Amino acid sequence: MDPRYDWQLQPEPDQQQVQKLAAALQVTPLVAKLAAERGITSAADWAHFTQPHLEDLHDPFALHDMDKAVQRIMTAVEEGQHITIYGDYDVDGLTSTTIMKEALESIGAEPDVYIPNRFTDGYGPNRDVYERLQQGGTELLITVDNGVSGHDEIAWAMANGMDVVVTDHHELPEQLPDAVAVVHPRYPGSNYPFGDLSGAGVALKVASALLDEVPVESIDLAALGAIADVVSLTDENRIFVQIGLQMLRESPRTGIAALLAAAHVDPKTVDEQTVGFVIAPRLNAIGAWVTRRRA
Repeated sequence: MDPRYDWQLQPEPDQQQVQKLAAALQVTPLVAKLAAERGITSAADWAHFTQPHLEDLHDPFALHDMDKAVQRIMTAVEEGQHITIYGDYDVDGLTSTTIMKEALESIGAEPDVYIPNRFTDGYGPNRDVYERLQQGGTELLITVDNGVSGHDEIAWAMANGMDVVVTDHHELPEQLPDAVAVVHPRYPGSNYPFGDLSGAGVALKVASALLDEVPVESIDLAALGAIADVVSLTDENRIFVQIGLQMLRESPRTGIAALLAAAHVDPKTVDEQTVGFVIAPRLNAIGAWVTRRRA
């Protein structure tokens, strides 16, 4: 059998357990069975699954190097240093960049933003771009949704007077960057309770640490990043998505409202499918536009 189709099925939950759970939750046996298969065995578990609460989010300072990241960013803000946010061109990268930019502006910074060109810069750290940013006066570079794979580029930046704070969620390479801070939910040896954050989720955790509270106004962006990047919609991601979708339905940002209007979608009907098949492709469309222009 092709290993791609060798499905690993969840063990069947005990039928008596399912019946008790159905009665406790006042749901059908089928829903109770699905809940049990997902590890939901009590009314408290069910409440966490269906009713998002910001209080259930984990301490942002539990993330690796978060204290170092916050200290360096705050120093840059206090001293009026030139900060550049280095993002990515997909939805998760764009939302990560916006979350970080809004957070820095709210504490008095005026950061620049650099979104790499898909074709000339490629994904992630780029030595030529780093050199241009350093020559342009950048003293602190903050990567969002990228950076963990840029050991050599970041080593050059650090050796040439441009400090780097990495915030990322991608696969960890064997050789990690020697940056001022590397904020990553799965950093080796760290014990963050949830490793499946999107880049936007990591950016929101950094913003929460900087502001000493969750920037609720940015949760819609974390929801977009999580859905578009197809991360696990559990734990913190589930909280972001449930709250963020409600925000998109009730008061979408001006740009998102314009995209929905262009697609003839009533904001009140927005759900995860709307994000995945209506909003996200349009936010990603700049890459396709460049492709057509260069064809």
